[in-house]
Amino acid sequence: MGSWGTALYSNDTSSDVRDMCNEVYPLVGIEEGTKLILNEYADIIDGNMIDNDYADFWFALADWQWKHGILTDDIKNKAISLIEAHTGIDEWEGSDIKKRLAVMDKLLNRLKTPQPEIKIPKAKIAKPKHKPGDIIIVRTGLKENDPENWIWNIEECTYNFIYSQEISDKICETLIPPYDAHDKFIAILCVGTEKTPHSQYVEGLYDEHSVYAFYDYIDEKKPTLDMLQTCGFLPKYYSYESETETTNETCSWCYKFQLLSYSFRVPKDGSEQLIEKAFCNEEVNRFYELFNRKNYLPDISWNMELYEAFGAFFEEKARLEKANIPYDNLLDPSASNPALRPRNEFSAIIKKQFEELD
Repeated sequence: MGSWGTALYSNDTSSDVRDMCNEVYPLVGIEEGTKLILNEYADIIDGNMIDNDYADFWFALADWQWKHGILTDDIKNKAISLIEAHTGIDEWEGSDIKKRLAVMDKLLNRLKTPQPEIKIPKAKIAKPKHKPGDIIIVRTGLKENDPENWIWNIEECTYNFIYSQEISDKICETLIPPYDAHDKFIAILCVGTEKTPHSQYVEGLYDEHSVYAFYDYIDEKKPTLDMLQTCGFLPKYYSYESETETTNETCSWCYKFQLLSYSFRVPKDGSEQLIEKAFCNEEVNRFYELFNRKNYLPDISWNMELYEAFGAFFEEKARLEKANIPYDNLLDPSASNPALRPRNEFSAIIKKQFEELD
């Protein structure tokens, strides 16, 4: 029983059913959505175990359908019969039994009342925020508007063990003085878009996100387009979770990343402020001309907030500069980034760290 509480959705099955309902009904409609859900959970539905997982499935499906005005009589009756039989309650202990019974009674009362009018959420398929060639110039937040003074401040550079032993020995974790970027200008370039499947249940639908690269620029002076056209682009190391192991493995250096869409909302606290958006398609061509003459894999770092991306890319720049280790901003054809540890060696370090935490 993958539960962390007695609430209706405080378990793996119910929360997963809810998530699937939120995903498929807006995409394929009521009838087809229900078919997909019943097919996805056929093992639970058709299994021999009438247990808590079995009940959680029907409770979640009935609850979601009721709230959105599409509850069918057969699903309602199924959920009500399970509630009235106290299905799965023997898997709870102590005071949790009473709490769980109260949750079931509340659901029972709701299912016996008239459901609201049909209201299916709209599908939210992501579209690119910017087009290739868009340049976004950002002035980072003022320190007095940054309550913890950390969003645009790099004090510690962690994970120096990603580098080969010879290089990591030269890099200390603490930067003195700290890398303070408050009230300075940075710039990113939209270098393209990337499509990813929108749903694991419905084929042929894709989210499309803008992909960016950081200019190797941070200064109190606002950059002009002419200035940016002579800048390089910042790298960061890219790591991924192996499909065959449970540890992370260093893969390569990357220059491209995806930002969460709310990165471009101006926060009320002034922690970051969008200043200007320009356009220069030639910059995209320049980026790929510089990038393609190198032997870097075309990896992309996914789903970061703007300040998180800053922390990742500029942390790399800061710690390498502090240790007087050159990095490759793509301008010098002969330059290369520091060597990373072999995958098996990196994985062994990560695994050891997890073991020490346990």
